[in-house]
Amino acid sequence: MCHQPSPPAVRQFNAEIQFLLKPHNPHARSLLAFIRRSLKQFRLDSHLTEIDIFTEAYLRGIQYLQQAGNSIRHPKAWMRTTAYNVIRELHRNQNRYAALAYDDFIENDLGRQVVAQDQQAQLVDAQEIDTDIYAVLQALGALAACDRILIDLKVINGLSWREIRQWYGQWFDDAPPSEATLRKRGQRALERLRQQYHRLRPHL
Repeated sequence: MCHQPSPPAVRQFNAEIQFLLKPHNPHARSLLAFIRRSLKQFRLDSHLTEIDIFTEAYLRGIQYLQQAGNSIRHPKAWMRTTAYNVIRELHRNQNRYAALAYDDFIENDLGRQVVAQDQQAQLVDAQEIDTDIYAVLQALGALAACDRILIDLKVINGLSWREIRQWYGQWFDDAPPSEATLRKRGQRALERLRQQYHRLRPHL
């Protein structure tokens, strides 16, 4: 069975996200500063990082685009709104601002304050956010090749575990495991990436 390439919308979205992850990208600094400020505002910053929220927003984008007919015209704006919604969902039962839609949020006093803080953070936190991005790239590079391949196939290219198993022999030397085993390996690879990030970040 031939591998079906990712839809054009997914490939374009991936290209935009890869561009966002390049060091010194001002759009990345702006987005991650906004996520960081929002996490602090919703008091989630003690156990979540901006990278956690960024990753979740990205995965939601891939899932959305894999549904026929869906498109994302402005990926950077979409990621920003989705990241805010992820944070709102996580804090829904605790924060009195959780019911606000993003557009309403930026129109009220609290929203304007956060947006103003975000704009200031673009200058104050620029170097720190560049370091965050660098830490992610370094963490990915520190993983074993098998972990990097799984993350690339699943997260970046958006393949299903079934597709990865079908084409397993192109990337690995051993016999293809079950989809359930591949899924567990992928989860462990992402966890190792997260651990590497948190191990490297304090020293950069």
